[in-house]
Amino acid sequence: MDPAARFVHLVNRPAAEAHLDVMAALIGAAFDPDADVGAVVLGLDHLADGCAASFDSIIAALFVSGRLRGNRADYGDPANSYLHRVLATGVGIPITLGVCAIEVGRRLDVPIEGIGLPGHFLIRCDGQFADPFHNGRRYSDDELEPAWQRITGITAPLDRRLVQPTHVRSILLRMLNNLKNTLVAMDEPGPLATLATLRGAFPELAGERKEHARWMRHWN
Repeated sequence: MDPAARFVHLVNRPAAEAHLDVMAALIGAAFDPDADVGAVVLGLDHLADGCAASFDSIIAALFVSGRLRGNRADYGDPANSYLHRVLATGVGIPITLGVCAIEVGRRLDVPIEGIGLPGHFLIRCDGQFADPFHNGRRYSDDELEPAWQRITGITAPLDRRLVQPTHVRSILLRMLNNLKNTLVAMDEPGPLATLATLRGAFPELAGERKEHARWMRHWN
């Protein structure tokens, strides 16, 4: 089964919630025929092998060390959303870097959560926030709102109802939203056809079907 078809087959099944590493890797593999989903899983295993079982150790080993870092030079590069490329190059965007931390934590029984704030993705463990994109910078609960406002440029107060764990399905949708922003602007037929397939698997995106049809116009 090709990666896009496998993603579509799995995403609405309960098991998908337990396999963020596989599901996120399938997104990248759907766009890159050279990607190896199994190698992504092994790569995350290898990252976990270099960490002690604590939030501090994971943040230090992955982000403070610079092993994984934010791609500030080319934030819009689609490869920033492909987990195999993030592991290979060491650069990504907040959500893919966050996925790496979440999955390393899962392997070490460290309960790291994704926090999908508007405009920025952070991680949290035991009430402490960290920013994978900015070298693992830590924020206390009191520091969170001013840090978020500074990073995003948003001046409105942070709605505390948004400071909730982001579940796997929402993480996958957010990854696909980032790709949509980039790939629609690029207007390349092949990637847009793949994007239509992946996004079409989500019933909550049924309202996009006419848009997907426009993306697929090159194939009709």
